[in-house]
Amino acid sequence: MPRSLFRLAAGAAAGYLFAVRPWHLRWGADDREVHAEMPGDDLVPRPQYQATRAVTVEAPPAVVWAWVVRLGGYRPGGASGQAAQDDPAGHRELKVGDVLHPGPDGSGYAVEVIDPPHTLVLALRGPDATTACSISLRDLADGRTRMVFRVRVRAAPTVRGTAHLATTDVGDFVGMRRQMLAVKQGAESAR
Repeated sequence: MPRSLFRLAAGAAAGYLFAVRPWHLRWGADDREVHAEMPGDDLVPRPQYQATRAVTVEAPPAVVWAWVVRLGGYRPGGASGQAAQDDPAGHRELKVGDVLHPGPDGSGYAVEVIDPPHTLVLALRGPDATTACSISLRDLADGRTRMVFRVRVRAAPTVRGTAHLATTDVGDFVGMRRQMLAVKQGAESAR
């Protein structure tokens, strides 16, 4: 019986590594998008984990952008985190240095690069890993938008860093695919 379980586990691991993982690391992206440089790549040199995903949205970049920042945790016209303390009226634009979803210690994804409605780069620097998330919105001539999302992670050479990489590898695809499809659905319904 143990030998059968070992074979089953080995088969499942091989299936994930050779079939599922390559697909989810580039879901929806073409070769050009996968291999192209993106803003934010320099924040995590020599990543141990990189995924590039893409989807076409039937809406112009300005509409898609509003959904990207909204689902990223920022509410235009309503501030969050430190922004609420800095501007009680809540009327401000997302800018470099803003932190999305700040924790009790104030840490969270910091805006590193922003060029509305085309580029948003966020970075999370922690003791276990540095993560950069880049979103690029490319205007397609027919009023549609190509949304490309890249995540790069460099983990510390520790047990916690390795655990962070493992959980990122498994959980990143599910979360990012869901977010990208939510942006697509929201932008297309708002059009």
